[in-house]
Amino acid sequence: MAEAASAGVTGWLLAGGEGRRMQGQDKGLVDYQGRPLAAWVLSSLAPQCQTLRISANRNLDRYAQLLLQASSGHLAKLQDAVFPDDPDLEPRSGPLAGLITAMRHTDTEWLMVAPCDMPHLPHDLVARLMQQAVQTNADIVIPCTESSTPEPRHHWVCGLIRKRVCPDTLHQFVNGERKVGHWVRSQSWSSVSFNDTSAFANMNSLETLRGRD
Repeated sequence: MAEAASAGVTGWLLAGGEGRRMQGQDKGLVDYQGRPLAAWVLSSLAPQCQTLRISANRNLDRYAQLLLQASSGHLAKLQDAVFPDDPDLEPRSGPLAGLITAMRHTDTEWLMVAPCDMPHLPHDLVARLMQQAVQTNADIVIPCTESSTPEPRHHWVCGLIRKRVCPDTLHQFVNGERKVGHWVRSQSWSSVSFNDTSAFANMNSLETLRGRD
């Protein structure tokens, strides 16, 4: 199942944020257990996806180096693998701009997006999300985990997305939508429950990183 899933999936690391909780540092390049956070995510996605890309708005050369390492040097066109938000999208408008850019620059039918601060993603993430997509004919499948409330916690910025939702996504973006969760719920979507909550833990602040190192 993992091989079938990877055949038509482009993995996208989302690293375009401003790092407000990291005192302005580029979050994906912050060290975590001896490696940049982004390197952990790319290592998780590499065996699960046909190819890898990165959405980033600064330090593009450094991200290209990480991408080359994660791809074992097999990227033919490294200059076409790291993308800042497309210029027609409003600057500093959050992850939805990165998602639209990713969909526009994806050749496969599906893309698997993950934020740069989730270093412990499951090894069967893409396969399980794709299985759910096939069973439900959903255009977007999101992982979820248990939470302290009766409702599960959905990890909205980590998911399997069918490229064909790009036009409607752009329409919503142009009309002011910025919340990824709202956008997902406006589409044909489904979710898959994962037991290991730590697999989707966000290392999104310096305090969190210090507690996990």
